[in-house]
This record gives sequence, C-alpha cells and structure tokens, in this order.
Amino acid sequence: MQMLPYPLGQGVFGFVDGSNTCPSTHVLAHDDISLQVNPLFQTWKQQDQFILSALLSSLSMEVLHLVVGCQSSCSAWGTLERALASTSNSCIMQLYGSLQDLRQGDESVTQFMQKTKALFDELVAAGRPVSLEDFNLYVFRGLRGEFKDLVTKAEPLSYANLHSHLLTHKFLHKSSAAIHAPILPTPSIPSSALVAQRQTFSNSGCSRGCFNGGWRPN
Repeated sequence: MQMLPYPLGQGVFGFVDGSNTCPSTHVLAHDDISLQVNPLFQTWKQQDQFILSALLSSLSMEVLHLVVGCQSSCSAWGTLERALASTSNSCIMQLYGSLQDLRQGDESVTQFMQKTKALFDELVAAGRPVSLEDFNLYVFRGLRGEFKDLVTKAEPLSYANLHSHLLTHKFLHKSSAAIHAPILPTPSIPSSALVAQRQTFSNSGCSRGCFNGGWRPN
C-alpha cells in the first residue's frame, strides 16, 4: 500500500498491524481493591487516534467509505487491505499481461524502454517487483529482430546500462549497413546514342564552320 511509508517512517507501524496491542483500560488502584483508568491505555489511545486520523485524511473519496465506523488504526488498516486485495491482484495480473505483450514495433529504442520501465515501476509500487533477469528477458522478447543477436548468457543489465547498450548497437548497426551498402554502377551511354549525337553536331555545321568563322581556340 502507498500509505505504508508514513507509519513506518513515524515508527508507529505496530499500531496499524496490531503488534502494538492496546493496554488494559483499567488497573488496580494503590489499595489493590478499586480500579482506576490505566494511564498507559490513555497514552496508547491518544496515539492510535492520531494515526487513524492521519490515515483517514490520506484516503480518497472512492475508498473513504470503506473505513467508516472503524474505531482504531488497526481496524482501518485491515479493512483497507482486505478490500483492496482483490483489486490489487487484478491490477498486477494486467501489468504482467502488458509485459508479456510488449513489442517494439515502430517505436524507437528510447520509447520502448520507457514504456517497459513504466510497467516495471508500477509492479514495484504494487509490491510485486520483477527481477532484473526477467526485466531483461521481457525487453529482449519485445525488441525488433535486429537486436536478437544481443541475447546472451551474460549478467543482466540495469535499465540505464541496457538502454545505453541498445542505443550503441543501433548506432553501430546503422553504420555497418551504410558501409556495406552496394555501390551502384555509373549508367553507360549506348554507342548508338553517341553516334546519333555526333551526327547532330556535324549537321549543325559546328564541326568545321565554328573554326572557319574566325573564332579559334587559344
């Protein structure tokens, strides 16, 4: 649950998980006969109500109705866990399904990696993190064919390193393709076309007349 950092950070998680149990409301007085209010209970109750108030103020209107009537932080926390468990499981299944269906398609390496990382982060937030090995596997499964030769038995890479590795491979792949691209031959002019061109030039009178008219090359 996303509210978990608050009770953990405040050192009061024992109240919400029930491990810090409520003391007895009354204890024996000094005369060992009559009862008096337990001061430990009063302190505990005050702290518990403060935590309950903080929990309620952090809830959206969509889920606030679930904890109406809860008298303690432990009761409210348990109610939320039970109510949201089925929703969380459904969401987690959808996220895993999205990872299974990931395909790069026409996306760039950066776009594809960002989309994969977003799903990875959502699973971490849901309490179901994907191992680094599986993260690498999902990425390689979704990449286009030009990256398939990168799949090795090497140690799995972090998101940043894997992203950099793919960009480097993409750059080298383009450079190699440009170097090995076939050089197209220069088109040759048919001999018949050259003969026709010479005849045209001769008929125009430029074969000799251009020099008889007074103009001569330097």
